[in-house]
Amino acid sequence: MEKTKLVINKDSLELGGKPFYLASGDFHYFRTLKDGWRRRLQLMKDFGLTAVQTYVPWDLHEPEKGEFHFDGNLNVAEFLELCKEIGIYVMFRPGVYMCSEWDFGGMPYWLLKERDMCVRTADPKFMAHLRTYYHRLAKEFIPYLSTNGGPIIAVAVENEYGSFADDREYTKAVGDLLKEVGVDVPMFTANGWEPMKLKNGSQKEYWNGLDLHALTPAAKASIDAYQPDKPIYVGEFWGGRSQQWGGHFKRQTPEEVAEKYKNLLETGSYVNFYMFCGGTTFGFQSGALVGKYGADTPDAPNRYIPCCTSYDVDAPVSEEGRATRKYEMCSAVLKEYLLNHGFEEFAKNIKEPEKEYKSQEVKDIKMTESADLLSNVENLAVAARKSGKPITMEDMDQAYGFVLYSTHVYYTDDQKRMLNIQGLHDRAIVFGDGKYLGTCMRDRQSDPITFDIPKEGLKLDIFVENMGRVNYGTAMLNEYKGITDYVKIELLEEDGSLYPWNYTMKAGWTNYSLPMKDLSKLDYSKPAEDKKPAFFKGEFKAEPGVDAFLDMSGWNKGVAWINGFNLGRYWKIGPQGTLYIPGELIKEENVIEVLELHQCKEDRTIQLVKEPSIDTIAQTTDLVESVVG
Repeated sequence: MEKTKLVINKDSLELGGKPFYLASGDFHYFRTLKDGWRRRLQLMKDFGLTAVQTYVPWDLHEPEKGEFHFDGNLNVAEFLELCKEIGIYVMFRPGVYMCSEWDFGGMPYWLLKERDMCVRTADPKFMAHLRTYYHRLAKEFIPYLSTNGGPIIAVAVENEYGSFADDREYTKAVGDLLKEVGVDVPMFTANGWEPMKLKNGSQKEYWNGLDLHALTPAAKASIDAYQPDKPIYVGEFWGGRSQQWGGHFKRQTPEEVAEKYKNLLETGSYVNFYMFCGGTTFGFQSGALVGKYGADTPDAPNRYIPCCTSYDVDAPVSEEGRATRKYEMCSAVLKEYLLNHGFEEFAKNIKEPEKEYKSQEVKDIKMTESADLLSNVENLAVAARKSGKPITMEDMDQAYGFVLYSTHVYYTDDQKRMLNIQGLHDRAIVFGDGKYLGTCMRDRQSDPITFDIPKEGLKLDIFVENMGRVNYGTAMLNEYKGITDYVKIELLEEDGSLYPWNYTMKAGWTNYSLPMKDLSKLDYSKPAEDKKPAFFKGEFKAEPGVDAFLDMSGWNKGVAWINGFNLGRYWKIGPQGTLYIPGELIKEENVIEVLELHQCKEDRTIQLVKEPSIDTIAQTTDLVESVVG
């Protein structure tokens, strides 16, 4: 690629002194293992796209303050070099925030440790952290700006900021910081179409993209008034839908999306698919929303809704990298538009997509070993701290995973007790003297957790799962994980009512940090017990390098690892029924480990299957009641 710069005119684009047509789509390098990048980028180019749009997750690249990662699947420079080789340009989105149904919108958890600081504002403390990060990130991407002969033709400033706050000093400061580290290509933003979001979320000098399904008259009038000197850019054309645990996976038909795409192109807008390539939110990185399920009744309350592991999102290219019917129909729409509007040169790049895909199955993998979790806490915990009341993950210097809160409840009388957890984020399994007492979840109805205290007292354990920090809106601001307030032990009267004069909290806790990054110290000589969290391990032979899908049917809820790699969460409530295993992770001899939080399948077997299952919930499902499984 030659050194050049994108020129944004009133109604057109130029690159290298020639007319340029921008047809783009999102593909996130960090949601696909490195060996899968080339296949997906080639599918994008064969579709007719001239650019790929990608976020850059701050939390993966700086997981702890001052600790930077840019190797392996996080090698941004290698990804950009591959884009250059294939001949596809890049719309680069370095944060600060990316939403993307990703934990905390892609910001690192450690920002929450500074409780007097406000993220995503011009707060000097926040900007100091961002400056450090951007100066380090710049070493990876500045050499790949188009002005340096690379593929990056534009760089994003924030994302959907108009939906979060109105700090216009901040949106300018982020752009100025990007210039400070060497960005000299055009800058762009993405926001909703409403005037409030446009004005609060951008600056006049940036090319402001719109996030929408269709360019309504109101949306067009709004962007025309705000940005009359630039063409319309649909920064996120939503042709699919993300998945949330317990909610129907609402797909759009290929015909619907192709028609919407055609209508947008005919307005003269430059259109970016969000997403174009689906992916996977491996590990514990999936985020959450505060809202309602699609099948809810109109009067249902807003609540915490965690996102699934799969990020297939019904995209033109599926999670596992296959061109879909939606891909074929939308590519035909783009080709017709280019040929009819004087962009024949760009239409020449459109080719038949590579359709060959191979996957494998392995039946009845026996999980031959088991390890009780509570008996392995000392082996798994990276830290244990004493405290008066429970402390959060963030205060334990922990990003993701689980926390176990342990205490001793003293006997005083024979009244029955009920547990009251204030500030549960997000899901707790409770044990008394090692016996299962109950489960409860944030913003959900659940059966009361009641118990008696024997004369010798009771060991109380509360095992809390972080199911993902909220990734959108002001609900992000207080997304501390674990028990964020206190625990109260209520007294119950004989008729089951609460004793009204109890204002005491439970004091004296041991907090165990369980990020589950290293399972090597698990003691499998302490086997699983009924209705208690436990690890299960099995071995299997397979064809190396060939994709598969892990079918956890018959199991309840938990996390799966293959050869030490965290595939993500599974949960019987759906809609996701399988976990994608990229072929790069599969060897001839393999070890799979599962943390089952409730009850394993009776015969302790799992399967590898050839096809994904991510649509297990009917659209008519009533989700007003509890979805805790």
